[in-house]
Amino acid sequence: MLNLSKPKKGIKKNMVYDQHMHSEFSGDSKADPEVMIKKAKELNLPGITFTDHLDWDYFKEPGLFDLDYSAYIRKVHELQKEHNSKTFKINLGIELGLQEHLLVRHKHFFQMVDFDFVIGSIHVVNHVDPYFDDYYKDRDVLRSYVDYFDAVLKNIETFSDFDSLGHLDYIKRYVMRHFGPEVGAINESEHKEAIDAILQFLVKNDKALEVNTGAFRHGLTEPNPSYSIINRYKELGGKLITIGADAHTPEYVGDHFEDVCDHLRELGFAEYAVYVNRKPVMHIL
Repeated sequence: MLNLSKPKKGIKKNMVYDQHMHSEFSGDSKADPEVMIKKAKELNLPGITFTDHLDWDYFKEPGLFDLDYSAYIRKVHELQKEHNSKTFKINLGIELGLQEHLLVRHKHFFQMVDFDFVIGSIHVVNHVDPYFDDYYKDRDVLRSYVDYFDAVLKNIETFSDFDSLGHLDYIKRYVMRHFGPEVGAINESEHKEAIDAILQFLVKNDKALEVNTGAFRHGLTEPNPSYSIINRYKELGGKLITIGADAHTPEYVGDHFEDVCDHLRELGFAEYAVYVNRKPVMHIL
């Protein structure tokens, strides 16, 4: 069900790191990183991780997400020197768009650069992002979801040098927009086998599952992935979760964190992971 909600204004209880954040270094954001930091401090977050996009071979708009990683890394290091303190930390991360044919290029990339945190995300299926209507040209609702989850599993099996799987049911945002909220809503029971295979891979390989609150600004009533998928991850033995608002503008930093953290505690999660030097550091939720 769609709920066109506005960003939450305040955050209470235990503050948590926002580990999915974009700035002007991403092709789809114009946000000044200093402004994103200011907003995080206003919300009393203990820290943030910048995770700007690197999506090579984004066929719809070539070059849009070809991150200038040298300039990006240099800028984040400058911001760390200026803002890091005992009460606030900035970490260096990246959101890597996974595509099977980029395996060698991705391996080479991580031999050259170091990050605190790598989100592995699937934005493209057979050269098309489900964000665009082109994706649905020859697909009904069922096929739209089937092809996406198949692509997720194939991509993480092909390249697993990431720390957290980003917004697992990302496609739900756009299937519902394209077909309408009722017709496009996912029937998770139809995809249980595929979703379980993805979650089992994460558990077996000690990968985190991202809880992405960016879903709310797209009109959804729960994060990506859904609480039922998050609960299933836990049932299968998953212990590592990361939390991020996927903000591209400052008003969405830390969005809906209070409500989501309440739900995560109800599901039995007492901790969440913050990645530093590609290692999870557990924090009380």
